[in-house]
Amino acid sequence: MLSPLLSDLLLPASVLSAFSPDFVSARQQFSLAVERLPQPLFFKSLPYDGSGPQGETLSTEVLWIGDQNARKVILLLSAVHGVEGFAGSGIQVDLLRRIGNGEVRVPDGVAVAMVHAVNPWGFAWCRRVDEQGIDINRNFVDFNSVSVNPGYRAIADALIPPDGNWEAAQAVLEAYRAQHGQFAYEVAASGGQYEFPAGLFYGGSGPSQARRNLEWVLKQWDWSEREVAVIDLHTGLGPYGYGELICDHPLQSEGLKTARRWFGASVTVPEEGTSSSVPKLGLVDYAWHAILGRNSCYVTLEYGTYPISGLLQTLREDHAVNAPGPYDWNDPVRSAVRERLRRHFYPAEPQWQTLVLLRARQVVQMACAGLVAA
Repeated sequence: MLSPLLSDLLLPASVLSAFSPDFVSARQQFSLAVERLPQPLFFKSLPYDGSGPQGETLSTEVLWIGDQNARKVILLLSAVHGVEGFAGSGIQVDLLRRIGNGEVRVPDGVAVAMVHAVNPWGFAWCRRVDEQGIDINRNFVDFNSVSVNPGYRAIADALIPPDGNWEAAQAVLEAYRAQHGQFAYEVAASGGQYEFPAGLFYGGSGPSQARRNLEWVLKQWDWSEREVAVIDLHTGLGPYGYGELICDHPLQSEGLKTARRWFGASVTVPEEGTSSSVPKLGLVDYAWHAILGRNSCYVTLEYGTYPISGLLQTLREDHAVNAPGPYDWNDPVRSAVRERLRRHFYPAEPQWQTLVLLRARQVVQMACAGLVAA
C-alpha cells in the first residue's frame, strides 16, 4: 500500500460530504446515517409547523444511540441558530458515519444522543432566527419577569435604521461604543432583548416552537440522574476555523468545574471576559443548567468565521430586509443578503470544513474520556 503524500488532503471529499448544501439534504443525510447505525437506538421526528422555501416539511430529529438507561451521555445539538445548522449537521453526520462504519466505538455504559435541526425553519430559510424573528438562544426565559436591555433600547434604531440611513446609524453606534466600550456595546447589541420583535437578538414574548420541542427532549429522559456532556454546535464568532469551547455555567459552579476538568484551559467563560462571546439572556444552556447533576456540563462549541464587525452588519441587513412573516425567497435583494449571511456562518470551503470536523472529533473524544473517567 502506498503511503499518502504529505500534500494530500487531511480529510478527503468523501468525509467532507457530511456537509450538506441545504436543510432537506442535511435531514436526508442524517436519516440515512441513522439507518446504518447498530442497534439499539431511539429515533423520533418532532413535527414543526410551517414549511421551507419550496414547501418542504419541517421537523426536528431526536436520536439516542445505545442503552436508554446508560448513566453517561454525550448530547450534540445543531441549528439552535438555523443557518448555523450547516456546520452542526455536518458534525453530527460525520460522527454517525464513523459509528456506523465501525471507525469509532462508543464505550460500554455511554450513550450518544443528538437533536438535529433545533430550529428547522431558520435552517431551511437560511436565517438565524425562527419564523417569528425569535432568536432561540434568547428564548429560554421566564416571560413573567423578562429583563430589559437598556443598551439595546438606546441603539435600536441605529442597529436597524427605519430611514435606511446606514451611514448616520453607524455613527450613532460608534459613538455608543466610544462612550461605553466594546464589551458594553456587544452586551447591548447581542445580549438579548424582548421589546423589539423586528430587532436583533429578539427573545420573543413566549416559548417558541423550537423551545417546546427541546422541552420535550428535557422531559423524555431523566438527565438529572445521569452524567451528561451537552455540546451545542454554533458558528460565527472567533478566529477562522477555530472551535472555541464556551461555558456559561455560573462561576464556582460544579458545571464549570466539570467543563474545565474535561476540556482543560481551552474553556472560555463569558462572565470572566475570556470568551469571544459576552454574557447573554435566555440561553438554551440555562434550561440544562437547571436539571444537570454533578459531573455534567453544557458547552458551546463555537466555530469562528469572519470578524465580528461583519457579523453584526450582516445580521442588521438581514433583519432590515426580512420582517417576520412570509416573504419572497427569490427576491434579488433578499437573496443577496441571504448569501452573505450564509457565507458568514458557513464558509463552505474544504479548509474550514476540515478544521471544523477535526476539532469536533477532538471535543467529542475529550467529553467521552471525561465521562468514562468520572
